[in-house]
Amino acid sequence: MPGTIQVPANGQPIVLLADRQPTGGYTRIATVISEDIPRIAQSLPGEEITFEVVDLFHAQKLYARREKLLKQLSNNI
Repeated sequence: MPGTIQVPANGQPIVLLADRQPTGGYTRIATVISEDIPRIAQSLPGEEITFEVVDLFHAQKLYARREKLLKQLSNNI
């Protein structure tokens, strides 16, 4: 799943994106919400990233807000 955070033996978290493996891998500790995946994708190697817990309701609300904005932008093209 895009946004899955895995932790290999070296302890440095990996956020899986488009080039993720289909199965297997390291221990999964969390998932980045879809609202934040573009930010993660634009991060530079070695850049420090912090995470916070977001409940499902809040994540869905952020997703709906982004979808509404994208629809509005699409209508203006």
